[in-house]
Amino acid sequence: MGVHVAVSRTIFACAVVASTVSLSRASFAQTKPDAAQTDAGADVVDSGALGDASAHADAGAAGDAAPSFEPPRALGETNVPYPPGAPAQRAPVVVTVKLLVDTAGTVQKVEVRTPAQAIFDEAVVAAARGFRFAPARYAGSPVPVEITFTHTFLPPPPPPPVRAVDEGPPRTAVLRGKLIELGTRAPVTDATVTALVGERRYSVDADRRGRFRLPLPPGTARISVYAPSHNPFLQQETLGPAQELAVSYFVERDRYDPYEIVVIGEQHREEVSRITLRGAELQQIPGTFGDPFRVIQTLPGVASVVSLLPFPVVRGASPASTGFLLDGTTIPLLYHLLVGTSVVHPEFIDEIQFYPGGAPAPYGQYTGGIIDGRTARARPDEHLLDFDLNLLQSGAFVREPIAPLGVTFTAAARYGYPGFLLGLATNQISLSYWDYQLRLDGGNARNGWTVFAYGANDELDTRAVTSTPGSPAPALAPALVLGFDRIDLRDHQTQGRLDETYRLVLGYDHTFSMGTDFTIWLAEPSVSARWAVSDKLTLDAGLWGALRDIVQGTGANAAAGPLAAITSSLAKSYVGAAYLEALWRPTPRILIRPGLRVDGYEDDTATKSSVDPRLTVRYRLFDRDLPDVPPGSDDSAVWLKGSAGIYHQPPRFVLPLPGLDMLPLKYGLLRSYQTSLGAEIPLRQHFQLSVDGYFNYMDPTIFDLSVNSSTVGTPPNQTVLPTAIITQAMDAQVFIDRLTHPEIGRSYGLELLLRRQSKSGLFGWISYTLSRSERLQGSTWKPYDFDRVQLLNLVLGMRLPRNWDLGLRGQFQSGRPTTISDPTPATPANPTPGYNAGRNDGYWRIDLRVDKRAVWRKWLLDFYVDITNVALLPEEIQPGTVIRYVLPTVGLRARF
Repeated sequence: MGVHVAVSRTIFACAVVASTVSLSRASFAQTKPDAAQTDAGADVVDSGALGDASAHADAGAAGDAAPSFEPPRALGETNVPYPPGAPAQRAPVVVTVKLLVDTAGTVQKVEVRTPAQAIFDEAVVAAARGFRFAPARYAGSPVPVEITFTHTFLPPPPPPPVRAVDEGPPRTAVLRGKLIELGTRAPVTDATVTALVGERRYSVDADRRGRFRLPLPPGTARISVYAPSHNPFLQQETLGPAQELAVSYFVERDRYDPYEIVVIGEQHREEVSRITLRGAELQQIPGTFGDPFRVIQTLPGVASVVSLLPFPVVRGASPASTGFLLDGTTIPLLYHLLVGTSVVHPEFIDEIQFYPGGAPAPYGQYTGGIIDGRTARARPDEHLLDFDLNLLQSGAFVREPIAPLGVTFTAAARYGYPGFLLGLATNQISLSYWDYQLRLDGGNARNGWTVFAYGANDELDTRAVTSTPGSPAPALAPALVLGFDRIDLRDHQTQGRLDETYRLVLGYDHTFSMGTDFTIWLAEPSVSARWAVSDKLTLDAGLWGALRDIVQGTGANAAAGPLAAITSSLAKSYVGAAYLEALWRPTPRILIRPGLRVDGYEDDTATKSSVDPRLTVRYRLFDRDLPDVPPGSDDSAVWLKGSAGIYHQPPRFVLPLPGLDMLPLKYGLLRSYQTSLGAEIPLRQHFQLSVDGYFNYMDPTIFDLSVNSSTVGTPPNQTVLPTAIITQAMDAQVFIDRLTHPEIGRSYGLELLLRRQSKSGLFGWISYTLSRSERLQGSTWKPYDFDRVQLLNLVLGMRLPRNWDLGLRGQFQSGRPTTISDPTPATPANPTPGYNAGRNDGYWRIDLRVDKRAVWRKWLLDFYVDITNVALLPEEIQPGTVIRYVLPTVGLRARF
């Protein structure tokens, strides 16, 4: 019996998430030679050698390039014979298998991924076991990878009659065109185009750009297109003699995911406490408004000031002790006011790297955690137009290559109108905000440059002093204005084993509020390098500097309040830093990462310096044999890990605001000693368990966010700002002395994270923290104002059929301390007996998100509903004050 077979294949490799080398969005493109079949007998069309892959990597905190990744290359034929005795086919049979290729290029395991089709599955499995490959290489070394191989068995045409060979009618017509993915406009690769003219079948494989050319005889042709991960496409065409018909076929995916990310290559684990989030984990978590940075509040060790406010308390440290960064550079205002999103469009964020503690030497000047949003270089062929509209804000994102210049241009902007919703309740207040981002990427990941400009502005208007008392529509005037702009210039060069990055960040900050009015101009030059000395040793080094010039505005008034008194003394300052660290693997089981960081500070009030030694160690205890993890990879190992280090930072205001990230140095530097010990255990079905214990000692800590009164005789503070900032009756100097008085603090706890990462089905995590954060008063340890003993988060995402997604988040945080009446007399050992001796009630919160995507020819529409606190559960924000709220967000997102 005559058989006609077509073969298509794709390759990808699973990657470890938590490591220093974090691969960016990338996709494989494969070159397939065109081939056409006209014989009615047994023909085999092979797509040829496996295609090349490319990946862009982000090397550590300061670089843009990564070690190269080379996919496996087939050695010899990869044909699959048609199984004898196979049942008659009416439609193509597609068999996809997952192959585990070891470091010798041998296929160690074959796993069928498509629904059972016994005789065809056996044929593909038997043939795949005999495939031989040149092994994949990462940074020049062979690595095991998983690849997928897809084979399509096409139904045979009717057997030809026993007669002389019939070449068929002359093929004087041509069908040519392009296969385009419906809704995304991406080319469809690894596809086979088949035409049935009369009783004869003709086929051709599309190339890597989705293009094909198929000679045909004139007449009516029934066209079919088959591609992995896509639904079959059927079309009828009529061709005349000598006609060349150009077509574009829009082929529908079996599922659409606008947050999909392909990660390739094996990544080595080099960190101890880092958690990396990507894809749907960033933009589809309920209760985060689709904002990547807000997802941090669902991770272990992160408590909230108030559930809706985006100021995290990481491992018991004040919010100003945690750094909010973009590609390693501090963002002076990460979140818009009230319940606003972050100031960077989510489409720019490729991944979030979160260090609750134990950050490596490239990260300095923070004594708490590090939250670093990493962007990705735009691909030179990437086109995207994205619009997002919801109840709180509207935004747009565009990315387009400029071929004559050899660059890719990206722009985004958003405008928020929460003032409209506030206006429904009161006309005494209004709030608006906007942000923008502009970016040019040139060159490539190894040798390229980037120009990145971004900024934001928030304005809160309240009743003007000049407004008429009792007026039903009072005039409003700015009461708080926060804004900043940045221009980030980068140049990256790779020379053999040496990667170098040169960078200059120029900035402008402005803050206006209640007698505070100043502008800061800054310049931050830096250079960093990574040298792969050998397969066992890599060295990282960097130099960084900052010049800040402060200009006081006409609205500055030192007598207006404590904050104005502090900011009025701001002046020009200089900062310099240098770091050196090594990544040393003396054996495959051990990673030792010692580092040293030195910082120097100077302003008109003082000169300070700090030396921060740091050490992280990983030990590979043993490997587990898991069916979905490449054997021998870092992902298959049970790891023990530990860290210890010293961290310093300059004095900062209690909350991160523009221009207030470095207050006068006369108040001294903050310092913390951080230690941790933990383990990582891979489990089946893409699950992983991480356990970390930590102890941090803060000596000193100043400018702590504090809201509780020292005694019940003092009226409690009703805001998250220190009482004296809003209570003008308090003497400014008394408040400043209290705020800048050095304290000693400590925090310790146990963190658990059970996480499942999967491109299909269920993903999410359960995080639990048992911890304490305390401050020393006299000789008595008192709970910190935002000490929450227990933190629990459940995050689930489910990908449902027909392009539906469902997300669920449950959160519990135990009550924070409160001051109670205590008749015990004050003593030097315990000067405030009732301070933080009681606790509020804890609170539960349940958030829900539903996404539904509709697909058109060249664009797709994502309709989403995100409801925060859907069950209207109560939250006690201070003793006796309980709030209930529900915050629904309904939006549309269109992608072209």
